[in-house]
Amino acid sequence: LNYNVSCILTLPPYQRQGYGRLLIDFSYLLSKMEGKIGSPEKPLSDLGLISYRNYWKDIILYYLINYPDREISFKAISEEMGIQSNDIVSTLQFLGMIKYWRGKHVILKKEHIIEDYLERTRRRPKDREISAEFLKWKPYEPSGKEKRQAEQIKKKQEERQKQR
Repeated sequence: LNYNVSCILTLPPYQRQGYGRLLIDFSYLLSKMEGKIGSPEKPLSDLGLISYRNYWKDIILYYLINYPDREISFKAISEEMGIQSNDIVSTLQFLGMIKYWRGKHVILKKEHIIEDYLERTRRRPKDREISAEFLKWKPYEPSGKEKRQAEQIKKKQEERQKQR
C-alpha cells in the first residue's frame, strides 16, 4: 500500500492547536507531489482516527463545495485530493453521507454538515497551513544499486514464502 505516513506525534503541550492537522496535510501534500494517492499506516490509534477522519471530512467537504460541477465519485475525489477511496468511503459512512440507491452508491450533500464545515473554516487560523507553491521538494529517487538490492531482498522474501 501507499502509506504516506507511518506515525505522527504531537506533544501534549501542542495538542489541540492544529499541529497534528498540519502534519497530516503536509503528508498528503508530499504524496500528491509524488503523484501518489496516500493513506496512513493502519491501525490508527483512537486519537489518530479522530484526527484523520476530521481531516478527510474537511477535504471531502471542500471538494463537494468547490467543485460542484464535476462528476462526484470516489475515484474523482481520490485522484484530485490524494486520499485513498476506502478512507473516503469510511468517512462518508461515518457522516451518514452515503446511501446505496438503485444499485449505486450515492453521495448525499447534507446541508447542516456543510454549514458546520464552512463555519469551522472561517474560525480556523490561517497561520498553520502549508502552501504548495512554496514547497521545494522532489521525491527520493533510489540509485541503480539500491534498486538492485531491493529486488534481491524481494526475491529472497518471495522464496522464503514459497518454502512455507
